[in-house]
Amino acid sequence: MSGTPDDTGPGPQDTAGGPGRQSDDRQSGGQAEEAGRDRQDREGESGRRSRATASGRRGRPLRGTTSTVAALLAVAVLGVGGWSVPEVRTVLKDSFTERQQTYIEMYFGKDPFFDGDELVVPLEVVEHGETGGKHAVRAWAEDAKGERLAARTESVTTKPGALIGVDVRLRLKGSGKKNADLVEVTLPGHSQRLRMHLR
Repeated sequence: MSGTPDDTGPGPQDTAGGPGRQSDDRQSGGQAEEAGRDRQDREGESGRRSRATASGRRGRPLRGTTSTVAALLAVAVLGVGGWSVPEVRTVLKDSFTERQQTYIEMYFGKDPFFDGDELVVPLEVVEHGETGGKHAVRAWAEDAKGERLAARTESVTTKPGALIGVDVRLRLKGSGKKNADLVEVTLPGHSQRLRMHLR
């Protein structure tokens, strides 16, 4: 019995899906399942990573915003604190606004006149600016030769923009009354100077 179809090798059942083929299918099916699980695991991991990255991106701007707000609050607190110091306030005003230069205007309120032995010099002073304060006004009378006959210093307290009147009284002795020729007025520490001839 040398070769019957049953004995000669795998029959059609073996090649078309017999028991040997079934075990191969199970193995390849198991590998396919395992490959599918691996792919799901990778997709799940990449999804978790992308969610973590997205949440990290959302967290960073919040941290940046918080530090910006903290810096702005610190600047505001320093600004308010600095504004309460007069020297700082003056420097800040000078840096942000064009401020008018402070100066003092002085002129004769009316012509000087004699009151007995005294020469009365009526003056008016206006301080332009934001301060005001106490200022000295110095007046003297001279004769025709330039000799001083009498001198006196009065103080005047100014307010910004207010017209302040002050009378400086010069006591002339002896013949000073008839010899007085010129009245001169200055503001010590300032460039203003007034002169008026009496004759």
